Amino acid sequence: MRLSRLWRATSFRLALWQTFLFVVAFAAAGVLADIVVRRDELQAVDAEITAEVADLKAVYGAGGLAALRNTVAARQRDPSIWEFRIEDAAGRRLAGDLPAAGPQGWSTRRLIEGDLPDDQSEVVRALRGEVGGFGLTVGEDLGTRERTDEALLVAVLAVAAGAVALSLSVGGVLAWRALARVDEMATTMQRYGAGDVEVRARTGARAPSDLDELAAALNHMLERTTRLMTGLRQVSADIAHDLRRPLARHNERIARTLQAPASLDLYREALVSASGEVDDVLRTFQALLHIAELEAGAPGLATEPVDLGEVAGRVVAAYLPMAEEGQRTLSLAAKPQLTTRLLATPDLLAQMIANLVENALTHTPVGSHVTVAVEAEGLKLSVTDDGAGVPAEALQRIFERFTRLDASRSTPGTGLGLALSSAIAQAFDGRIYAESANPGLRVVADFSRSPHVLW
Repeated sequence: MRLSRLWRATSFRLALWQTFLFVVAFAAAGVLADIVVRRDELQAVDAEITAEVADLKAVYGAGGLAALRNTVAARQRDPSIWEFRIEDAAGRRLAGDLPAAGPQGWSTRRLIEGDLPDDQSEVVRALRGEVGGFGLTVGEDLGTRERTDEALLVAVLAVAAGAVALSLSVGGVLAWRALARVDEMATTMQRYGAGDVEVRARTGARAPSDLDELAAALNHMLERTTRLMTGLRQVSADIAHDLRRPLARHNERIARTLQAPASLDLYREALVSASGEVDDVLRTFQALLHIAELEAGAPGLATEPVDLGEVAGRVVAAYLPMAEEGQRTLSLAAKPQLTTRLLATPDLLAQMIANLVENALTHTPVGSHVTVAVEAEGLKLSVTDDGAGVPAEALQRIFERFTRLDASRSTPGTGLGLALSSAIAQAFDGRIYAESANPGLRVVADFSRSPHVLW
């Protein structure tokens, strides 16, 4: 991995910006702290010098000039930070080693100790005044404080440099790892594009990061793409299997009609039959197209708050004549007033319920009863019949395209009704499942976990 690519990594650039802001904030805080510390130190030095001057004045008051000179000489002999000067009215030095100062008051001067060029210098803070007609100057060497401040500054700069190095190192490592994860996901997509439909991006097992969320989203997209590709292959196979028979039958009837003696009634009958078979084929293709659109996400669906019970009532009323004609009974179970609504497309929900009802009326014997029920809590719709039911091993398979448990295909239908109902439910984040009603079959459309539910 080239360093230029590391430089372009977002995580590393964020680390650089973070480091820059840290340095700026650290420098600003250091300058402010230095100003405050130096001010406080100067105030403390002034207070110490003022106290020393008062003490020397007290010595002069008690013993005169001789006592004052002896005290200054004694304090200068011991290693100390104090500097003194006593002078007469003409400005001649009587005691102490401070050079002649300027006017009375406070001053800060840099003095050279010795006569050589490389002799050390010292900064002295001094107060010049008078005592008994003599000039008295008391100063304090600030060198010790300056050396302490410099040592502290060096330590702080060393800590700051270490923090910057650590920040950049950590940022570089994190950026390197992030780029490695990006490379993994890019490789996953390349392998998937090359035909390895089972490959998936690696996701974190614990405490998922933003890259883990991106990998999970990528895996979800690959799973969905794989399902759509598998469904497309399945649809192609199903079309080849299920539509070959009606088309072959259609072609055979046309051939028999052409071989038979010319007859207007025969031709009309053949055309009517052919038209009906072509309509069946078109309906099958339309259902397949509708299922494919719904499974692909069906963008642009117009949704609105829908009362599932109200839609179910309209569908039941529409299918009552069909139930009576087939000598079956159809009813809507009594339900309390719904307190929740589903944000969906009313026509699609009606088609879903109609497919479930029509499937139950078509595949149950004469005298059967079909019940449509809507649960207020959980927002579930069920269609239950008391017919022969479905084998347990086929409960999930009945929602697949072109699935017909009637092997002889003697009952009408294309085997797409339940598949279309399942696709409609999934379009609104619901699910459809089947279970035994003992006797009969119960098909449930469950929207309880759908984000489209309006409470």
